[in-house]
Amino acid sequence: MENQLALLGWTKAPRVTYRKQPNMDNMGQFPIDQPRELSLSPNVQVDFSQPLTVEPVSRGHGSPAYAQIIKETLQKILVGRMGIHDNFTRESIPILQERFFSLLPLVTTTKCIELPGTMSILALTRHRGDIFKFFFDMVNGWLLPGKRSHVVLIYSADFRLPQIGNDIYTLCELMIGIETEKELDQIMTNLPALETELQMGLSSSYHARRILDIKGLFSDDKAALIQENIAYLIDHRPGDFDPDVLTEMQHVLLICREDFKEARECRHLSRIVGIHYIFRKNLRDAVKNFPDKRHVMVKLFRAKIKYKDGHRKVLAVLVGVNFFRDREALDKMYLLKTIQSHIPSVRPIENSFFANRRGSEPICTMYLELEKSNGESFSPEEMRLLKKELSVDLKSRIKHLLHPVFMPRNEEEIIRNILSLSNQIKYLRDIPQVCISFDEQTNRSIFFTIILVRVVRSENISIQELFKNSSTSLTYIHDRVQNAGSLRKIHKKEATVFRVKLPKEQFLRADHTIDLNRARQVVVDELFNIIGEIRDFNGGMISRQNEVLIDLKHLLKERGKYNELLLENFFYSLTPVIMRNVLEPEAMRTLFLMLLSAMEERLTPDKKQTLNIFQDPLFIFALIKTEDRCIKDEVSRALNKLLVHSSQLATSMISVQDITYIGYIYRSDDSNRRESFVQVVTNSFKGSLA
Repeated sequence: MENQLALLGWTKAPRVTYRKQPNMDNMGQFPIDQPRELSLSPNVQVDFSQPLTVEPVSRGHGSPAYAQIIKETLQKILVGRMGIHDNFTRESIPILQERFFSLLPLVTTTKCIELPGTMSILALTRHRGDIFKFFFDMVNGWLLPGKRSHVVLIYSADFRLPQIGNDIYTLCELMIGIETEKELDQIMTNLPALETELQMGLSSSYHARRILDIKGLFSDDKAALIQENIAYLIDHRPGDFDPDVLTEMQHVLLICREDFKEARECRHLSRIVGIHYIFRKNLRDAVKNFPDKRHVMVKLFRAKIKYKDGHRKVLAVLVGVNFFRDREALDKMYLLKTIQSHIPSVRPIENSFFANRRGSEPICTMYLELEKSNGESFSPEEMRLLKKELSVDLKSRIKHLLHPVFMPRNEEEIIRNILSLSNQIKYLRDIPQVCISFDEQTNRSIFFTIILVRVVRSENISIQELFKNSSTSLTYIHDRVQNAGSLRKIHKKEATVFRVKLPKEQFLRADHTIDLNRARQVVVDELFNIIGEIRDFNGGMISRQNEVLIDLKHLLKERGKYNELLLENFFYSLTPVIMRNVLEPEAMRTLFLMLLSAMEERLTPDKKQTLNIFQDPLFIFALIKTEDRCIKDEVSRALNKLLVHSSQLATSMISVQDITYIGYIYRSDDSNRRESFVQVVTNSFKGSLA
């Protein structure tokens, strides 16, 4: 510290210590305030018989002069704050202590009366060894971001107030010179944030170290240039950037690795900070105005990063998103997969990803750099595609972290299933009967419980041995083998209960939900390869749904590219469930194409919902696009009066980007009933507009 102050023209660091002296020449005396009512104890009137004194901690050179400085400075700080009289009695000690301690740590400033002129920043707190260094570094480095302050005077002194207690207190003052109105305006803008950080650091060594660690990022030339760039934005774009962008700069650069900052130019890093700040600011406003909507912001720009072997061309991707619940997340893997769904050849730059989410705030900003595997630059068309599609796709790729489910296996259900499967085998030629049910999931795997009942022949080997001799991707977990009856009291029926484990990564959909139907179908196919022909006892409807969905996808091939996740959500939203099995894929295709067409239309304040109706000789198709999900209940109540049979009407409802799409497929060749259906849907739709 002495070396730092020597640079400012001091020959000796001005920390002063005192010890108690027998006379008043080395002690400061000061009045606390003019007479007034006590704010903490309004019914108590204090009558002091002696002045409150300052007691030096130990003897030091020049102590009378420093005692006078302490006396005058304390009076400047405390006048108007203590709320007590000029005199002091023993009965007032608790009141005085309570009021004094409530002020600490105290940070205040004096006014700059004229220009050029000076102003002082003063701090009063309990004594701690690192107080002065923290105070000096903070004020000198951050009162005028981007340049050092003109320090006119600086000192620090330790003292006691014996009538309050034996604790040691530290008093610091730093006086700076101010030349221009612009400097003064910038100082007054930065003061509130600086005072808050000073109070945090003065009250806690941990906070002081943490704040100085963050500020320490700006000790090198590159960091100073970044700071100057940010200060320039504050000056020249005050509508977009407030002084709290400096806090954003601290957070962003603190979570970046050192090698990340070294490989990127100052302008590049400054852009990252500025965009993160704009995203966070705009997301806060959007969440405040529309708290029930998902907001996603995307920014792309091309950049170069420096490596030992030269420069590499990369695409910088910045994303801002809000979350509805604490257990929602969007990480690097999901962001990368979304981008690769549009440009498969991209790969991430190592250690380029970071996410900035603060505490419980439901806002997160992310950064990721990408390059092409062939080293080529990203074309303008590719950047336009990503900018258009990312904000839409990411809304459906938010990860939902779920609590694991604890549900012990129901043995009674297993026994019932064994009996049911055994009853299906009536002849020696009957194939094995299999019941497959989902069991559990872990971070990496999913488990199914399988019950297999078969007729045991002499040439049969155990199911466990069949798995060992195969090259399956399933992991066999044995449970038990038991008798399940017999045929003609000669041939035994054998029930094998086991579990299979398979990695769940390959069954994650684009929205990171697990496609259990597809995983189950893989289990069925593997069992067929290992054991031979089997009957999926509880999977008939599931298999039929999979067949219908495959047929529907085949019919849509001629349309070209479409969102497969959207198609699956549409298919599995059809109700009643039986319609997924019996409804013609051609009818599903028509309603899905109407959905895609409606998604391309934009709702406006004058047109908050739309209704499209299409008819062919066999079906009537209706699709409503709205922001009000309640309209479905109104239409359903009206359709119930028509007494439509459940086998004649299929309904679908899905939400995309906070817009709800409600679809109907009505099968009828009766012209009167068709006309009534159209009229009911139309009237219900118009009624919702009123």
